[in-house]
Amino acid sequence: MLKNVKVNDDGFTLIELLIVIAIIGILAVAFLPTIMGAPAKGRDAARIADLQKIQKVLINGNLEGISYPNYSYTCVIDANFLDYLSALGGTIPKDPQSTNVFPAYGGQTCAGKYFYRVTPKAGYSFGLYAHVELKKNANTECDDAYTGTISPVIDTTLATNYCYAILTSK
Repeated sequence: MLKNVKVNDDGFTLIELLIVIAIIGILAVAFLPTIMGAPAKGRDAARIADLQKIQKVLINGNLEGISYPNYSYTCVIDANFLDYLSALGGTIPKDPQSTNVFPAYGGQTCAGKYFYRVTPKAGYSFGLYAHVELKKNANTECDDAYTGTISPVIDTTLATNYCYAILTSK
């Protein structure tokens, strides 16, 4: 014969609810910084990949007899890289954020674009530069684009001066 078992339908106790809320709070504090930095990290990864793609296309074009663009410094835009457009898929890669501005040089501001520099330093053909958002993704200061060098990002470097650079040797 079956016995009647009384079921408690009152819900959760206050202690159980507080424990669950505390666990959720701890997890949020632990993972929120990681989640919040993810978009910037992704955009920086795209910038670095774009520079590497542009570099490879320029080098391959040069091996096929196309001269490197002969600009002392310029924004990487379609009009300046016409000989390379087909190899780049018909368009020059642009910064994932159209509002991301490479610091101005010679009256030129590269908003949403990358920076190309014919490097005056011996041993380099050209340099490609991108303004990055996170310090850990920067390998130089943006000011170095104008001299064609790379110097380490230091603690006093402003966030507006974080750059990733690729210098291509001759």
